[in-house]
Amino acid sequence: MQNTPKISVWQLFAVLLLSRLLTLLTYTTLGAETMQNSDYFPSVVFAVLLILLFSVLLFVQMHRFPGQDLVDIAYYRSPAFSKCISVLLAVYFLAVALETLARLELFVSTVIFPNRQSAFLILICVAAACYAASLGIEALGRTGAVSLSLFAAAFLFIMFAMAEKIDFLNFSPMFYDGVMPSLTEGLRAATRSAEIVMFAAMLPRVSGNAKKAYAAWIAAFLFSSLTVFFFVFGGLGYFALTQLFPIHAVAVLSEISVFQRFDVLLTGIWILSAFVKISFLLYLVSAFLQKSFRASWKNRYIAVSGILISAVQIFFAGSFTGYFYTVGLWTRTIIFAVFTVLLPAIVLWAAKGKKGEKDKCETL
Repeated sequence: MQNTPKISVWQLFAVLLLSRLLTLLTYTTLGAETMQNSDYFPSVVFAVLLILLFSVLLFVQMHRFPGQDLVDIAYYRSPAFSKCISVLLAVYFLAVALETLARLELFVSTVIFPNRQSAFLILICVAAACYAASLGIEALGRTGAVSLSLFAAAFLFIMFAMAEKIDFLNFSPMFYDGVMPSLTEGLRAATRSAEIVMFAAMLPRVSGNAKKAYAAWIAAFLFSSLTVFFFVFGGLGYFALTQLFPIHAVAVLSEISVFQRFDVLLTGIWILSAFVKISFLLYLVSAFLQKSFRASWKNRYIAVSGILISAVQIFFAGSFTGYFYTVGLWTRTIIFAVFTVLLPAIVLWAAKGKKGEKDKCETL
């Protein structure tokens, strides 16, 4: 396989944490199970445990094939098998990019411009993402690190403004309806963590201790999720569960002295985060197709991918946005398990013993 540009594991950590925070902060009650607000706290712990469970084969991959992604590993079996894996992963990342765009479109069409078409903003966002993806992984790594810093600063400012509104009477009794609602929500959160597959895809493209960065990503996800739910439900109580975007409602109500309308600040950060995530996903689509097909078509792969997700979102916005938010939990779990468990298991099994044989032949 050809050499690829690399970024530090901490730049990758920043991009993937930004990606997961975007999913967390654009949480909506649409399609979610009704549950007591305090049950969201144990659901975060369950989500982390499930993410670790879904990551078992990622750990195996890092241990047995350090610095290689599934396409590289599949190549030990055969070039044709490697091409099939690259296409499957490209399709998966394209679907995640489309889901991210659907989340952005729903937010724009219901909060920012409720009475206007959002197609123009969608086109601008995707065009900018295509350009950013064409600049390469180094540019995306730097952008992700800067964007995460801005995201953290803005959110901390909003939480500080919301602190005086915290009322512990707003929290419901934990496990009032049993443990199952928290387990269900934990599974829902875990299966929205496409970052597991994204991390596995980036292993040949990062330098540094990948395991340490992944552990830091999980810890940051745990801490940030618990913090977000504390301020959302502590400040809004049950009112939060009546809002389409509860965290945006927190930003609307936050104010410090003469400083108001923090929702505008949060909206800008959300759009920036969506831009970084879509750019990163388009880069991954192109990177995998370059590995197995014509490498010189890098920008063509990005452009075609951008046009495809834009066209689908503009012409089928209602259908796809509704699908991504209302798809059944078990359907989502099966799809997620295919790419985090089944596909890696097949590739690792198929490459078993082949790596040693190939390395021996190359030595001879």
